[in-house]
Amino acid sequence: MKTKPIVLIILLMFICQFMGFSQESTPIILDGPEDWKYEKIDFPLDFAPSLPYEGFEELRFAPGMFDIESSTYFTYLFVLSIQNKEELSKSELKTLLSKYYKGLYSAVAASKKMEIDTSQIKVHFGELKKSSSPTKNYSVQIDFIDCFTNGQNVLLNMELEVIPKKQLKGLYVLSIVSPQSNQSVIWKELREAKEKIKLQKIMLIENR
Repeated sequence: MKTKPIVLIILLMFICQFMGFSQESTPIILDGPEDWKYEKIDFPLDFAPSLPYEGFEELRFAPGMFDIESSTYFTYLFVLSIQNKEELSKSELKTLLSKYYKGLYSAVAASKKMEIDTSQIKVHFGELKKSSSPTKNYSVQIDFIDCFTNGQNVLLNMELEVIPKKQLKGLYVLSIVSPQSNQSVIWKELREAKEKIKLQKIMLIENR
């Protein structure tokens, strides 16, 4: 199913600029935090059509996502539910995130007639965190340009977990994102939300 075209008009619709790629629906995985804006996008993604995956993405945006003065500015969580792909290497994840963020930036910037320079958008992976579980955990940093509000560079911190599907051939990529320091208060909320989603939703789906 193709995603809806971008509809970007005025400042009041900045939130809708990201949301214009999405379809409204009942959450499958991200049923919280309830006061965070929910969106769902099906693959192929309109802003990153070269990503060769089947499935969907769900996102939850913090209330201050597009408020540069907010402590939850550019803070959100997302999950990719990918079908027919049982493993993603570190290199594949880096390519995925690079195409995703460059595509998102290019689409929004073009709609606002901004100068486009994707060379500034870079993805930096830390070492794989050791774990006895079949999941893989990474710390990631992304040099991004906030094309939604002020056009300024923003460094996004990300904690990413790849979770294999048990019942069906595929995997989940569960991520939490914020420019705030990893020791800040918002990260406690993000990590708690991530664990709740993993334990109460993903594991429930997998154990049906």
